[in-house]
Amino acid sequence: MPVSAVSAVLVSVLAGGCTKDDRGDVGDDEGIGEGIDEGVEGGSDTTSNTTNNTDNDDGPLLDQGGGSEGEVPCGEGELCEGDCDIPPHTPCDAAANTPLIQTMGLNCPSEPQVTVTTNGSPAAMGRRNAFGNAGAFPPREGSGYVVIGSGQVADLDGAADPFLTYCSKDIAGFDPGTLPPPIVGTNVGNQTCTENQALVGTGDCSNTIEAQLTAGAYDYTEIKFSVVVPTTVNSFSYDLAFFSIEYPDYFQSQFNDMYIGWLESEAWTGNISFDGQGNPISLNAGFLNYKDSCAPNDPMCGGGVAPALHGTCMQTHAGTTWLTSQAGVAPGEQITVIFAIFDQGDGILDSYVFLDNFQWGCEGDLPPQTVPIG
Repeated sequence: MPVSAVSAVLVSVLAGGCTKDDRGDVGDDEGIGEGIDEGVEGGSDTTSNTTNNTDNDDGPLLDQGGGSEGEVPCGEGELCEGDCDIPPHTPCDAAANTPLIQTMGLNCPSEPQVTVTTNGSPAAMGRRNAFGNAGAFPPREGSGYVVIGSGQVADLDGAADPFLTYCSKDIAGFDPGTLPPPIVGTNVGNQTCTENQALVGTGDCSNTIEAQLTAGAYDYTEIKFSVVVPTTVNSFSYDLAFFSIEYPDYFQSQFNDMYIGWLESEAWTGNISFDGQGNPISLNAGFLNYKDSCAPNDPMCGGGVAPALHGTCMQTHAGTTWLTSQAGVAPGEQITVIFAIFDQGDGILDSYVFLDNFQWGCEGDLPPQTVPIG
């Protein structure tokens, strides 16, 4: 069922195979920059870095007032209003061979370090510095951004053609059928995990995945990392953009390719990237601002033209603008974040997600949400 807005205020003390034929909202052309990075960065199965944050008992942001006479001052384990301090960040992804996690905005020198693993085909993970007609999708921070997909990253630069030569292959990647742990598509019920902390760990706190998980997962690709939250912040955010060649022929069908941004924390286990109607980022969900028409007045194509996608394999298909997702966390806790994308129903007709601009923040009193940028 659709998820309602979920409060992400954190208290200071926490209680414990189908087949298909091999077949073949109007977006603005942003026209920013030029050039497409054709290089593909292969990912290894596992890359480890030492976590060097100092764990302590700092808690979430609480409004305790200014500490004037008669007010209760902030106590131990609390992050008082005005005390949130976002660690400085300097992009460190200028080199073409920068590791994916640094390209995303993490693990830069003298910044909180994360432990990283990947799952899926190395050909389905890479780096770009632009995409689309006239570089319509530039980086959100630094010099590049990460791409993961259910197809080969190199295929994105292929010109559209009626035989779907590009972005339409089974890459012989990871085909788990069901989502691999810790991701669980099951709803947690009528309550949210914020309303009932006992639900944490029992399923998807957002209640967004189950209704659109209609078929098996194929060509699954993920980047997973764990990190200790800095003790002076209580939220994080990151930017993403989703594209699918499944549109328009299989729009609103079981071939509902999906992206999931999964958070494991003390107060939340579940998806944090979903539209305003409680749908995960997928072919059948909202935010597909760029719907490119296959033919004039073809209702299956949305009746629109999206020049931003022209000259790529996504011409005549669909994608989102840059979006940003954010979620609250507890200062000092260890969290795990998973960025995952997969085909549903079979392993052909691919989808991709761009990932960039991971940031720590001070928005812990807001519910997890995803909104368009700009």
